[in-house]
Amino acid sequence: MRPSPGAQGVLPPLSPMLAAIGPPPAPKTEAEYAFETLWKGARVIAHLPGDGSVRLLAGTGTDVTAQYPELQTLAPLLPGLEAVLDGEIITLDGDGRPSVERLQQRMSLRHRDAVAHAADDLPIQLMLYDTLYLGEPVQLPYTARRDLLDDLTLTGPGIAVPAAWPSMVAESLEQSLLEGYDGVIAKRLTSSYLPGRRSRGWIKIRHQDAGD
Repeated sequence: MRPSPGAQGVLPPLSPMLAAIGPPPAPKTEAEYAFETLWKGARVIAHLPGDGSVRLLAGTGTDVTAQYPELQTLAPLLPGLEAVLDGEIITLDGDGRPSVERLQQRMSLRHRDAVAHAADDLPIQLMLYDTLYLGEPVQLPYTARRDLLDDLTLTGPGIAVPAAWPSMVAESLEQSLLEGYDGVIAKRLTSSYLPGRRSRGWIKIRHQDAGD
C-alpha cells in the first residue's frame, strides 16, 4: 500500500546497506532468499524531498546529483511524497549490457556541458531495488519493502525496477551468466534494511564463488 503524501517521519541515514561476499545459500535454505542481478554499477541513495527534485548520494556520501541531471525524471513519478530509495546507476554498451568502462567515463565528468553531452553518448539507467522511506520510515522485512517498491510503478526514461527471483538460486545464476553479468545478490526474505552496515542478510554471489 502506498503511503499518503504528507505523512511525516524521521529520515533514515542516507547510506546504503552492504552485502557480504559468499557462496550461494544451501539448498535447504535457498527458499529463504530472493535473488537479484549483480549490476556492478555505481551505488546511489536517491532522496526525493517531495518538492519535485531528486538528490543523489554515492555510497561514500558524496552528492553526485549534478553528474546525472537526467535522473530528475524520477521526481514526477512520486509527486508530493518524500522518499528515499536505494539503487545503482549503470551505463550500457552498444549491446544494451552494463559496461564498467563506460560507467567510469561517465563518472569522471564534472563540467556541466560535458555532462549534458554525455546524456546522449553515455546514457545511464537507475536500477532501483529498495525503499528506505516513503513519507515515513519503511521498517519492514525485504519482501514487504519489495512489494512497496513494485506498487510504486517507477518506470520511465532511465528508471527501472529490476526483477527478483524467489528461491531459485541455480536458475538465477544461470540466467545471470547467460546475460553476461557477474553474479547475483541473495537477499534474505526476512532481512531488515541496515543503512551503512554490511550484513549477511544480503550475500553477493559471484560466478567464480559459486563454481560456475
